[in-house]
Amino acid sequence: MSENLKALLSTPIAHRGLWNSTITENTETAFIKAVEGGFSIETDLYMTLDGQIVCCHDNNLFRLAGKDKCLTNLTLKEIKDINLIGGGKVPTLTELLNVVNGKVFLLLEIKNQPNKLVVDKVVEILKSYNGKFAIQSFNPFYLARVYKLAPNFLRGILADNNPDTNKTLEKWVVKYMPFNFLCKPQFISYNYNGLPLKKCKRKNLPVIAWTITNKETAEKIKPMANNIIFENFIP
Repeated sequence: MSENLKALLSTPIAHRGLWNSTITENTETAFIKAVEGGFSIETDLYMTLDGQIVCCHDNNLFRLAGKDKCLTNLTLKEIKDINLIGGGKVPTLTELLNVVNGKVFLLLEIKNQPNKLVVDKVVEILKSYNGKFAIQSFNPFYLARVYKLAPNFLRGILADNNPDTNKTLEKWVVKYMPFNFLCKPQFISYNYNGLPLKKCKRKNLPVIAWTITNKETAEKIKPMANNIIFENFIP
């Protein structure tokens, strides 16, 4: 097992940083709090209209900022002019890396989005980062691109037993992970509701369970997963 994989599995992972009712998710403050708590950090990545990488779970900013605007249609300057509800701004990946500076592990999800060059840009940025990290995605073709550009990067496939999509093909891909032979994941991130995974699905890969919201569920899931992504409580 590689040192990166050991690091991924060794510490609970704070979903979108360590946030609460007074600290907005996926902000610099949430990331700082996770670092101070010694937790790994999970965050989500989008490419802006002008080719910058930002950390945010939603492409549309309505939930977080009350603005019906998509990150992928905005420049970084336009995004930085928007204040998030509860405080803070949408940070860039580079800002996140500067905050963490190798202190904790980073689990970076590349979201499905219009500009497929997002993968190339993320890889370019991470090649100069000295800390430990992994890239994950529901999109196996994104991961296959990561494998081609940086085969040494740790890769994980995201999956769900009940995908939130009406698209039959997408649902099949997310549920059954049929393209793992292309992207060669080294771990699986799976919705905890679908655990335990059958051996034929898991294929001896370590499993990370998402997203655990209380200690009782964390204890129940412990025998079924190698680590958890958590929010709303401290494991």
